[in-house]
Amino acid sequence: MLKVENINVYYGQIHTLRDISLEVKKGEVVALIGANGAGKTTTLRTISGLLRSKTGSITLMDENISHTDAHKLVSKGLAHVPEGRHVFLQMTVQENLEMGAYTVPSNVKAGIEDVFERFPRLKHRKNQIAGTLSGGEQQMLAMGRALMSKPKILMLDEPSMGLSPILVQQIFDIIKELNESGTTILLVEQNAEMALQIAHRAYVLESGHIKLSGTGQELANSDEIRKAYLGG
Repeated sequence: MLKVENINVYYGQIHTLRDISLEVKKGEVVALIGANGAGKTTTLRTISGLLRSKTGSITLMDENISHTDAHKLVSKGLAHVPEGRHVFLQMTVQENLEMGAYTVPSNVKAGIEDVFERFPRLKHRKNQIAGTLSGGEQQMLAMGRALMSKPKILMLDEPSMGLSPILVQQIFDIIKELNESGTTILLVEQNAEMALQIAHRAYVLESGHIKLSGTGQELANSDEIRKAYLGG
């Protein structure tokens, strides 16, 4: 589904990503974990065309997208829910969802119905201004808006950030349900324990390079990972 080979990204003179290679197979949940500043968000932004790599290639369903504009990737089946949600705060819930369907205008009505079925809380607030929603509701809205484009692969950047433990569990349950219904997921998450519970495979980023990789269970059982990221 997605293959990243040997990418190197710089912010000015700072070498942020160093020879990153990873892959996401159809139907998988793949997690990227690591400390703040490890390069997780930069990796997603590079895949989605917001940043450019100096080297290597990024392939989506056998098509090289290394130099494809970010807005064109949505119609190719890639959706990115950024860190911080970035919903349209002055628009209603329904208007936000309609914006998410700009690449598939014929899907608006059915898409909104699907989102409301998956996120019942949003249905009750469909006419509410997004800026007045709670953090958890805004996260659900950001995910719902991304789903409006019918993505084949969904990239989520820190979906649990700033949420209460109960909402964190709800968000992870939703991610698992999305995957089970056929959506491939690349997940960036600081909550390593939760991420590894639902990930088929995972990569550990440290200082801009991949330090470890393996199945979610292998990394969850690793003494090194437990000590560094799981508090055990």
